[in-house]
Amino acid sequence: MIRFWIIAMQLLIIPITMVGQDLNITGEAPNVVKVGERFRLVYKVDAKTDAPHIELPDAFTVLSGPGISQSTSIQIINGRQSTSFNLTFTYVLVADKEGKYTIPAAKVEKDGNTAQSRPITIEVLKADAGQQQSQSKSSQQAEKQDVRSGGSDFFVRVHISRNNIYQGEHLVATLKLYTKLSLAGFEDIKFPSFSGFFNQEIETPQQISLQRENVNGQIYQTGVIKKYVLFPQRSGKLTIDPFEVEAVVRERVRSNDPFDDFFGGRYRRYTIKDESPQTTVTVKPLPAGAPASFSGAVGNFNLETSVDKTSLKANESLTLTVKLTGEGNLKLVEMPKPEFPGDFEVYDPKIKPAIRVTPSGARGSITYEYLLIPRHEGRFELDPVSFSYFNPATRAYKSLSDQSFTIDVEEGDGSASGVVVSNYTKQDVANIGSDIRFIRSGNLGLKPMNTWFFGSSPFWLIYLLGAGLTIIVLLIRRKKIRENADQLRMRTKKASKVSKKRLRAAAKELRAGNDGAMYEAILKAIWGYLADKLAIDAASLTRDNVGDLLHEKSVPDELVEKLIRLLDDCEFARYAPAAAQTDSKTVYNNAAEIIGKLEKQIK
Repeated sequence: MIRFWIIAMQLLIIPITMVGQDLNITGEAPNVVKVGERFRLVYKVDAKTDAPHIELPDAFTVLSGPGISQSTSIQIINGRQSTSFNLTFTYVLVADKEGKYTIPAAKVEKDGNTAQSRPITIEVLKADAGQQQSQSKSSQQAEKQDVRSGGSDFFVRVHISRNNIYQGEHLVATLKLYTKLSLAGFEDIKFPSFSGFFNQEIETPQQISLQRENVNGQIYQTGVIKKYVLFPQRSGKLTIDPFEVEAVVRERVRSNDPFDDFFGGRYRRYTIKDESPQTTVTVKPLPAGAPASFSGAVGNFNLETSVDKTSLKANESLTLTVKLTGEGNLKLVEMPKPEFPGDFEVYDPKIKPAIRVTPSGARGSITYEYLLIPRHEGRFELDPVSFSYFNPATRAYKSLSDQSFTIDVEEGDGSASGVVVSNYTKQDVANIGSDIRFIRSGNLGLKPMNTWFFGSSPFWLIYLLGAGLTIIVLLIRRKKIRENADQLRMRTKKASKVSKKRLRAAAKELRAGNDGAMYEAILKAIWGYLADKLAIDAASLTRDNVGDLLHEKSVPDELVEKLIRLLDDCEFARYAPAAAQTDSKTVYNNAAEIIGKLEKQIK
């Protein structure tokens, strides 16, 4: 019983001793994995925060996470008490592509403070066939032994917005889970292949948010895994394959030990699996009697056409812009090629899609830009562009046709053979003149024979100017390099001087009797000195890595241990001055002594 109360009092002290600590986050992951291999990405934070903000490369897929756990430890050594708190976020990932990838720094925020981890580099190797076969066999055996059926407590479904549509008409498929259990993450997810459909994924949040929902009189936690817009590509009965999910359940285990309840209880984990039923969609063929300009567009559309000019010279270019807007199977639309006069040279259009996928379907626009070059003068008519589509709402075909354009072409300079097009936009059209050049007359700027620019006065003037400019650029560059090097050298050189200034501030607090402020000033002096002397960012320095950094500078182990002990004493005494085991004056003298010894060791 006495032991119980001692532990309880120590736990009550934890929040007091943790207030004001710096916010730190560290990340861990294996350096090398193979394609198809699952691995854990773990972030540890020394304070209670939300899940870190991370951006994963496309080569990795999140199978589950974040799984959250926390731990608090108390150590009493020689009458001195120290506490530590860790919040761990665990993600289960799988590597999809071979290569070397870097996960950017993860960020967390708390009370206006922001901390970020170091980037993590992972090399993904190609998986050999033998390993893949053994992994698949072992995973199948594990499924038979450890994976349970979700039953009525956990199941997944594929919900479709409608099941009777026309070919090319869109429907929305929502992949959703239902659970009464406490889920800790996902082990594996197999999405449907959507055979017979053209599918586009609707953007949904990466982290699944569970909501309470009434399902046949039962309350479930439900969440949307993914959403897709589907466009059937053929008529008949189309089947959507099952959607499979393996999830990890975290279940509390009852215990007769009172200490288990006090410390949060015991939990066990197991895997459950469910597969959605097959879903059938009836796809009706499009009616007969489609117009000649119909190319498979289904939905509701508008057509706009324009030209950038109606008057130009022969061999100059103009652009015909055709813009199709609306909603439907825009990405599958094939625009009929307009008819142009035979005197016009036409290049393949430049296509600019601007399509958004939403739960109501795909909507936006596709712009076609045709580059046209008339080769002879005259007046030409550009016929209206025609486009047809099927509208499921009215169950009828509709044809669109915009205005025609009259183009006046004047006589150009030179013959038609003088134009070369390197691309299909008007900016890339260049006139290189005619095949037969006329005899020039007038002042031709002729020079006597045997007169050379090389060795002349203008040549030497240009040569000297060029050489002078080169020397000036090199001198400026060397000065910049020297200034950058000097900044790093001056920071290292002034480290001792800056630390002494901070120690004087600590001495001032010591004389005033402000022990807490004195310990804080000593910590700032030490961390600031180490950051300046080692030429790294202060935010990258932690109690865990400062020893390794000093060992790289050949600092003796004894001195490193004294430094870490001094940091621990200051951290403890900073928030509990009355419980400090070493008097403040001794701590101050030890800090000055250690900085002096480090100054001699680190060069």
